[in-house]
Amino acid sequence: MTPEDYQWHINLVKDRHHALDLSFEQAEQIYSYEQDRDTYSQKHYFSVWEEWDYEISSFRQILTVEQLKGYEEYMNENIKRHEQWLIEQDNEKTNEITYTQEMLTYYENEFLPDLFKDPFIFSFPKLHNDKVKIEFLKSEYRIFLNDRKKQILTEHFRHNRLYKPNELRAALLRHRLSYLWPDYSFFKHSCDEATRAVIDYVKKTIKQFPEQTEKLLSKKIAELKIFNDKNFKKYHNDTRGWHVIVGQLPAEEEKEQRVMTLLLLDNEKYGC
Repeated sequence: MTPEDYQWHINLVKDRHHALDLSFEQAEQIYSYEQDRDTYSQKHYFSVWEEWDYEISSFRQILTVEQLKGYEEYMNENIKRHEQWLIEQDNEKTNEITYTQEMLTYYENEFLPDLFKDPFIFSFPKLHNDKVKIEFLKSEYRIFLNDRKKQILTEHFRHNRLYKPNELRAALLRHRLSYLWPDYSFFKHSCDEATRAVIDYVKKTIKQFPEQTEKLLSKKIAELKIFNDKNFKKYHNDTRGWHVIVGQLPAEEEKEQRVMTLLLLDNEKYGC
């Protein structure tokens, strides 16, 4: 960067913060802070709150007492506006809570009981030659569930603090579905190479369940699709839903999804 370019950047900083009447040295320090703030990273980024905290912390070291007074008044107004925006957004999430609760009730009372009564679903994996691998996948899926829940919690409070309780409740309700009916696609996408290798082995070894079980699952999936369509229209006045139905996948992927989901199904619902 030439001296002229540098001077231009510093003048831009002074213009952006003209109300503070920065000295050249103060503008240089703020420019340095902005370079650190905007450093590109594929792994790390600031939430809104973190970026503000970092800015306030930096400006407290740069500004005079008089400058800081006006700056913090301005920042407090920004923060209050953001808090109000979060609250208003969260008020719209009550519908999502009721929608997801109805879905959970359907899974627990209508969809799963018949599958849990099927004589093969839970006995078949235990009798299969690869039962150790199947149990390994279930143990990894349990870890996946715990890790995903921790992710939901940490990301929620990182971005929303205490201002969006409805959104948190809705997210945790959606996550609970993954305990009842395993989210095989997300699990497969998230797992490490060793676990994916076991998945590849098992799906090639076990291509389908007994015919009676396959027919039962097809029947239940069809009923689930009808319920999901009605439930979504009831609460969202639309035909599209976020919940993925197995029957919407290409034939080979659907077969894999059906088999692997049933292998991961847990009659204790993973402690849910």
